[in-house]
Amino acid sequence: MSSKDSSSALEEGALSNRSQHQNGHATQIPVEKLDHPEHLPFTQWLIEHMSWSWFTCPQSTGGIAVLLSECPKQFHGLETIGKIIFIFNIVLYLTFTAFMITRWVKDPRKIRECFTKAPECYFFGSFWLTFATMIINTQRYGVPHTAPWLIVVVRIFFWFYVANSFLTTNLHIVWIARATPFKASQFQPPMFILVLNAMLTGTVAAAIAETQPEHQRVAIMVAGVAYQGLGWIVCMIFLTLLMTNILENGWPASNLRPGLFIMSGTSGFTITALIGIARAAPQNYGYFATHPSAAEVLRIVATWVGVFMWVFTFWVFGLAFWINVAELFVKKEGRWRVNVTFTNVAWAMIFPNVGWVLSTIFLGQELESEGIIWVSVAMVILLVAFWLLDLVLMAKTFCLSFFKDSRIKMG
Repeated sequence: MSSKDSSSALEEGALSNRSQHQNGHATQIPVEKLDHPEHLPFTQWLIEHMSWSWFTCPQSTGGIAVLLSECPKQFHGLETIGKIIFIFNIVLYLTFTAFMITRWVKDPRKIRECFTKAPECYFFGSFWLTFATMIINTQRYGVPHTAPWLIVVVRIFFWFYVANSFLTTNLHIVWIARATPFKASQFQPPMFILVLNAMLTGTVAAAIAETQPEHQRVAIMVAGVAYQGLGWIVCMIFLTLLMTNILENGWPASNLRPGLFIMSGTSGFTITALIGIARAAPQNYGYFATHPSAAEVLRIVATWVGVFMWVFTFWVFGLAFWINVAELFVKKEGRWRVNVTFTNVAWAMIFPNVGWVLSTIFLGQELESEGIIWVSVAMVILLVAFWLLDLVLMAKTFCLSFFKDSRIKMG
C-alpha cells in the first residue's frame, strides 16, 4: 500500500460510508435518504464492521472506572459505581474479543488485514490498553477486599504486560513500516495508539507498586519509569509529526478531530505515572536504604516535573478543543446542524483525558491545594458525562447500522 493510500484509508475509514467528501470536508447523507438500505446477517456484519477500533470503548470505560477510584471527593456508593463500570468493562472486552475471533474464523483473510491495513491496524494497541485498565482496576477494586494471593496475580499480569507491550509495539511498528508506509506529513492521531500501551506500563506500575512486597516493588518502579520514558519520547516524535500534518494540511476531517485529544494523554499519563511511582518508594530497602533521602527527593522531583508538564498538557488540550468546536455546528438549508457523526474515534475524547484528569488530581494532592482538587472533581464530572454521551451515541450507531442500514460504519 502506498503512502497516499495509507493516509486516505485512515480518513475514509473513520467516516461513514454514507459520506461524500467535498473540499476536504465530510457531508453526511441522512439515513432516511438512502434509497435501498442493506441488511447483512450478523456474522457477515461482524466481518464488515468489527475492528480493533471498537476496543477504544472498553479502553475508555476502564479509564472511567480508574478515575472514579481516584476521585478525591468520594461519596457513599461511588466505589460500588466504579465496581459496576469495571465489571461492565470486562464484559465489553470479552464480548468484543469474541466478535474479533468470530470475524477471523469466518474470514481468515481478516487476521492479516487487521494488523497491516489502515486504518484498523493503528488501533491494535487499544486491545492492550484495555487490558492495562483491567490490571489497574483489579488493584483498585479487588486487592483491598481479597487475600494476598491477588497481589501476586496482579504482579504476574504486570510483568506479562511489560514484556508484551515492548514486543507488540516494537514488532508492530516494524511490520506496519513494511506493509503500510505513509508520509510523515500525513500522520494521523490514531497512530499514537501504536505505542501508548507501552507508555501505560508506567501508569500500571504506579497503581500497583505500593501494595507489592518491598523486594518486588523497586523492580516494578524501575520498569514503570523506564517504560514511561519510552512512551513519552516516542509520543513526542509522533506529536511533531502530527503538528506537521496539521500545519501543512489543515484540520482533519470532522469525524477525525476528536482524535486530537490523544495529545493531552501523553503528558497527562506521564505526570500520573511519575508521581504514583514516587509515592510507592520504600523507605528502608535497597537503593532507598543506601540513600535515605531518595524517596522524598523523588517525590519532590516528580511533583515539580508534573507542574512543568501540566500547562503543556492544557495547551495541547486547547488545540484539540478549539479545532473540534470551531465547525461543530454548520448552517444547512437554513437550519443549524451538528457537523459530525459518531465513529469510534470519538472515544479519544475520553481515555487520553483520563490521564490529564488523574494528573490534576495527583498534583492537587501533592501541592495540598484544595482549589486544584475541586477543579479536578469538576473535570471528573465532565468526563463521566462525555463518556455516557459516547456510550449512547455508540449504541445508537450500532442499532442504525445493524437494524437499519449496514452501510453505516462505526470504525
